[in-house]
Amino acid sequence: MEAVTGTVRSTRAALPRWVFLLLLFVALPVVGCNSGDECDTCSTDEDCEAGFVCSTFSDGSQRCGSGLGASTCKVR
Repeated sequence: MEAVTGTVRSTRAALPRWVFLLLLFVALPVVGCNSGDECDTCSTDEDCEAGFVCSTFSDGSQRCGSGLGASTCKVR
């Protein structure tokens, strides 16, 4: 009989990296680029920068706005 030599690569070592990348991909939209500027999504007034309040728009979304008069936001 011949002896077989070589390196066996374990899939366990790759699993944590894969899980990390998956979690990063899933969390990216949640973290996003929401800095509280005008038209950024919000839940409360504290989510918005100074001078803006969390307003409900005609499409039902809550976004940071001036709170004075009509505001228009372009939404993708």
